[in-house]
Amino acid sequence: MTVVLKLDTKPTLFEPIEVEIDGVKLRVKEITLGALERLQELQEDMTKGSIKAIREVLESLIEGEIEVLKRLPVSKLGEFITVLVEKSIKPGTEEKNGSRPGDESLP
Repeated sequence: MTVVLKLDTKPTLFEPIEVEIDGVKLRVKEITLGALERLQELQEDMTKGSIKAIREVLESLIEGEIEVLKRLPVSKLGEFITVLVEKSIKPGTEEKNGSRPGDESLP
């Protein structure tokens, strides 16, 4: 039988995703099924407004000195969480319409 898909749980060769806040670098962990199960458990508490559950979710998604997150305004925290989720699920995707040099024939 032909192997259609072969996976392993060893670290990948992809560069880890990092976010820098006030000079502190935080690294996004690769999300596993086990981590997703833990996040699902915390989701109910989060919907009830539990700040502790939100902190535990962040701790399960990132490595580094997460104390820096306490200084973030809520709007920036939301932006940080969005980036965490997007980049941890699809780490290889880049912006499709990034800036490029303009057409030289245009004035």
